[in-house]
Amino acid sequence: MPDKFLIKISIASALFLSAMPSSLFAREEAGTADMIRKIVPPIAVVKEVPEKKDEWYFDSYYEPNLVIQGNRTGRWSELTNTFGYTHKNVQGYFNVQEFDRLGQNDYTANWGSYVTMKDSYAHMELGFGWDVDYIYNFQTIAEYGHKFVKNVYWQMGYNYRAYETSGDTHNVYPGLIYYFGDSYLSANYGASWIESRDPASFGTARGSFAITDFLQLYAGVAFGQRLYDIYAKRASKEPGYILFIGTNIKFYKSINFRIGYIYGAEKPKFQKHGMQYGLMVKF
Repeated sequence: MPDKFLIKISIASALFLSAMPSSLFAREEAGTADMIRKIVPPIAVVKEVPEKKDEWYFDSYYEPNLVIQGNRTGRWSELTNTFGYTHKNVQGYFNVQEFDRLGQNDYTANWGSYVTMKDSYAHMELGFGWDVDYIYNFQTIAEYGHKFVKNVYWQMGYNYRAYETSGDTHNVYPGLIYYFGDSYLSANYGASWIESRDPASFGTARGSFAITDFLQLYAGVAFGQRLYDIYAKRASKEPGYILFIGTNIKFYKSINFRIGYIYGAEKPKFQKHGMQYGLMVKF
């Protein structure tokens, strides 16, 4: 009798779990949302390389979000602490990230550098994840930008990520950057390939506007397919978009504070919105 009861309970549990909406277990895996936020060209590329003393800096970024997945709500958050060193036209950095997705925590560490010149720039990054549930095991970023005409630059970027469950991903995102003073406008159109799945595409546009020497505004939009890849469907079944806006405020020439808002949505049933906080201190 107990054995039959246990068998019935097991069958009922399996049927119950299979009937539950996939959104309960949904989590970002091979989505491009995190990668898109990192497509930020250096502001100094259009200027002469300044002769200044070497500089250390610390940058902390925190993004708490409320997400809606089907009929379920929960919290996502991201914390990134970056340590960097600038020597003339070379800026090297190391960061550690913590991602919290509905109580599951993943961690990454990344090393990278920007090299800026009068008419071009290059960016490289290598990173890996540990205690992995949904984030990548390994990633690499390679970007290059060069003057096209006057203050317009072309840009080519490539991002590779290796995941434990969803397969390797490849993102290619050519684009254009228009510099004016200490401000810029940029636009990229990208393609994404995930191992054993159909390709997806996305577009981004962002602007950074220097209002005064101490105040800067930024805003942007991303749109396309499989930005979050919550339900792991075909690309045409996962269209979405991301909007963000914020401001950077400089204090005492060595302290920068930023605050912003971000909203993202993806079909069939996913929404994400939250704040962006950042603090940079130069030494």
